[in-house]
Amino acid sequence: MSAMRFMSIRELQKSTREIKNALTNDGKIVITAAGKPAALMIPISEADFEETLTLLNQARFAKTVRALQQTAKQKGLCDTPMEEIDAEIAQYRKERRAGLAKEEAQ
Repeated sequence: MSAMRFMSIRELQKSTREIKNALTNDGKIVITAAGKPAALMIPISEADFEETLTLLNQARFAKTVRALQQTAKQKGLCDTPMEEIDAEIAQYRKERRAGLAKEEAQ
């Protein structure tokens, strides 16, 4: 496996053929903005498009869950009893229903 290729946004605008070749040869390209990673390009085919998209969405979801768990732990919220969580959810739903009913009445 070759080294990961980095390419600036400016380069991206100028060299589409080079990008296609790099994806074929290297497998992925990190796009940078102001010298920092901004995006990742990976080759996909029509046959694996849906599967790739699903896997990427699952990875993003897992990252979000980990961040939420870490925040809850830092704030000491991971020891909140289920009854308190259920009450908070019920209150939110009640307020949301009331808001929706108010919007429908207008």
